[in-house]
Amino acid sequence: MTAPDGDPHVGKPHVGKVYGIEDRPGQHITPVTFVGGTGRSGTHVVARLLGRHGRLTSIGVECRFHVEKEGFPGLLAGTVTKDEFLERMRGFWWKGKLTGRERGMHKFIPPERYEAALAEFDRTFDPDAPDAACRNLFLDLLWTRAMEKGSSGLIEQSCDTIAAAQVLMRLFPEAKFIHVIRDGRDASASRVSQTRGRNYPRTRGQGLRWFEKRLRRIEEGARLIPDEKLMQVSLEDILRPPRHEDARAVARFVGVRFSRKMRRFFYGQMDLSQANAVRWKRGLSKRRQKRIERRYVAMIESLERDGISSAPYLRATYEARLPVPPSPPEPETNESLEIGVRREA
Repeated sequence: MTAPDGDPHVGKPHVGKVYGIEDRPGQHITPVTFVGGTGRSGTHVVARLLGRHGRLTSIGVECRFHVEKEGFPGLLAGTVTKDEFLERMRGFWWKGKLTGRERGMHKFIPPERYEAALAEFDRTFDPDAPDAACRNLFLDLLWTRAMEKGSSGLIEQSCDTIAAAQVLMRLFPEAKFIHVIRDGRDASASRVSQTRGRNYPRTRGQGLRWFEKRLRRIEEGARLIPDEKLMQVSLEDILRPPRHEDARAVARFVGVRFSRKMRRFFYGQMDLSQANAVRWKRGLSKRRQKRIERRYVAMIESLERDGISSAPYLRATYEARLPVPPSPPEPETNESLEIGVRREA
């Protein structure tokens, strides 16, 4: 019997039951998938697409505490104390503002459950063996949400997840990673627009440097991830016709089918126009556009020389956007010349 969205189950019989990663329903589904990128690269929309599947729960905000240097990376490296970490957890990561918008885990975790998880972490954390307390805190805060919905997999979308792969693989060896790659001109232009000149990057040139720096940092993490646990995908390839195949591949990578609800979201809310493709040209003169393009091509060439694994995706997207040159006129054959002679006669 098949559920309405195409999943091989009817309803959600596991809703209301208590289970962990090890005894979850649907063992073929990846329990934790981290979706990351440079920022402004499409991580959120890809996570939302996966979250439309009935067996997956997508966390709608960037949780950050497991990837930023003041979080798990600092705790595991011994550069951040437990008290410093808890102060940050009760501060910006719980409720804070970034680029003028309110962010934080207060949007989806009840305060009582949040404080209970922090209290348990405070009680069990051992600076000489921090892994178990860190893993349990993540699951107490996020896996509980998946369990409440009867899901078999969790999708988390903090941008730095690929860059922080060394820490995340240590804590979650069962996890997989999806790196979403977007044309660097569009991603950097979106970032500059988001900061509104208040933070770096403030200019388009700074935006390209920001993009390259983040991409190289991501590469350091990507090289540590086994091939079978890392998928790199171009946002433009997902959205550009002919469609379906790349979106289906993302679903298969996590262990689910491309369900009816996923298709509805994909065709209804995901296309190149909504992704603001070629947005980088807006507000720029032809001269500035050419200058940005030269810098971008030079950046791709530098990434290619250094063997950055995402460079081929950037190159393919760049070349796909180049104007198609007009076809040269067909050379005249002897037959066509003879026809012309006869007509003149």
